[in-house]
Amino acid sequence: MVVGVGLVALSAGCSSGVSGQPSASGAGVGSSPSAGSAKERLSPPLNQQPLDLKPFNARPCELLKPEQVASLTKSNPPKPADGNLGPECAWPAADPVRDTRIFVALNVKTGEGLEGAYLRRSTFPFFRDFRVEGYPGVHASEDREGPMNGICKSMVGVSDSTALYIIVHANKGNPDFVTSCRITERVAEFVIQNLKAAK
Repeated sequence: MVVGVGLVALSAGCSSGVSGQPSASGAGVGSSPSAGSAKERLSPPLNQQPLDLKPFNARPCELLKPEQVASLTKSNPPKPADGNLGPECAWPAADPVRDTRIFVALNVKTGEGLEGAYLRRSTFPFFRDFRVEGYPGVHASEDREGPMNGICKSMVGVSDSTALYIIVHANKGNPDFVTSCRITERVAEFVIQNLKAAK
């Protein structure tokens, strides 16, 4: 099933293949509109201390601790990669039907942060803002029913130019199927806690 279509595309011109792993599409990073000046920004202001993502650039699968993943789902070993947004990691579901797949990317290549989502807000039938650990975020999907059908795509701004991008995928029969965005928010909470604790 296609998983990554949507919020990746709004940030860096990415889409997803049938395997669920994000892959490059025709549009590139250079095609993204400018985030504009501070006065023109559409996204909520960052009222928290900006978070440094550099400690995890070379080890994105440490953004979540094994016990944190285990509290959310049963997972196969994580798979790191260097994606169009930046360093990323996927935690494949141990059982594709019963367990939840988690994907996290550090959006460090677009320079837009959360603003990229708001600049393209009109392209997303499903767009809901939220906050986690005091940081602003959005759930955005090209499928209005996606989050109620097991696929939630979320972005959390952690500085004016960087963000966390999170996808959760749960198949029908999984208890997370109709509450997938609850899991992305929990993942974001864990990641922010780990970023704050990083030396």
